[in-house]
Amino acid sequence: MNKLKEYEEYQGYYDGFYLQKVKYGKNLISDMEWKMVSDLTQDIRLVQRNLASKEFVNKLNMKILERCDSQDAIKYLEEIAAKGW
Repeated sequence: MNKLKEYEEYQGYYDGFYLQKVKYGKNLISDMEWKMVSDLTQDIRLVQRNLASKEFVNKLNMKILERCDSQDAIKYLEEIAAKGW
């Protein structure tokens, strides 16, 4: 949840995040995790807008379950995606 909050704090804007946090070693989320959250939110947006096939939705759900440690994290990830920055 803290990593998702950090992602949300910068509204998915990696350059701002990098300049403020990574540069000074104050980040909670790694570059790889940032990319994963970015990719997941992008894919979730496709689903939320009904632009994805059933197969895509099934694969995405599996990815989300593998990468999120709680239902609260999944819900929060979906909320972030709905903001659509």
